[in-house]
Amino acid sequence: MLLHKPRSVLKSITNISILACSTLILSGCVNQQATNASHAIKNETVAMLTTQVTYLDRSMLRPGSQLTVTLADVSKMDVAADIISQQTIDIAGAPPYTVTLPYDASILNERSRYSVSARIVNQDNLLYVSTTHNNPFSHSQQSEPLTITVSKVAAQQPDVSLVNTYFKAITLNSKPVTVETREPFIQFSKNNKSHGFLGCNNFTGSYQVNQQSLTFGPQASTKMMCFKSMEQESAMSAVLENTALWDINGESLILKDLQGKQLATFKAMYFN
Repeated sequence: MLLHKPRSVLKSITNISILACSTLILSGCVNQQATNASHAIKNETVAMLTTQVTYLDRSMLRPGSQLTVTLADVSKMDVAADIISQQTIDIAGAPPYTVTLPYDASILNERSRYSVSARIVNQDNLLYVSTTHNNPFSHSQQSEPLTITVSKVAAQQPDVSLVNTYFKAITLNSKPVTVETREPFIQFSKNNKSHGFLGCNNFTGSYQVNQQSLTFGPQASTKMMCFKSMEQESAMSAVLENTALWDINGESLILKDLQGKQLATFKAMYFN
């Protein structure tokens, strides 16, 4: 049997429902206001740092060059800097180049040390790089763009050939070579013949090379006596006897023993 509730009860239920809906709407408004306030706080911490990158020579950049500007915390020594913000842009034409870095100001610490660096590359080849400390938060930089000057990177010398190159001895067992009469040197011929000067006597012999391994066969030498150069000659002879590995970096030849210890360094020389 259907029971009819009194009007006063229905009115109370209706008022409760309206109150609940009002509470939900009010709660939603409060939450939305809190979210908006949170976004506003976050937006207030986002700051912009404008930089202008330039170089002093009159070179024109090749097509495809890119500029990367980085704001970093450089407080820690002997470890990689913590990057705060970084931007990479394509560039063409003459400098200066303007780059704006957005960063979160809330993470900055007044005890930390910050710097802005810049580098220009083209197809992974480094062309220009900044070499000085650039403090973005000094008083003199607050009202104007931070100017960063990059320097041209010296072109890397291609690796010289092991064969048919005149290699002048620079160090023997980590000691600088001193020249009394003639400089010690070594040359490698295509037919696996080696020859050179030990410091007092000429030598000639054979060698075998396989990728980065290098060994010398018996080396015949003249029999002169040079009192001021015999110690250095002995060191040069010992290097040839103990060489097992070699490496060329640009114009430098490095000879190493079987354990990879450096025995001697040589520099490629050219004669007109």
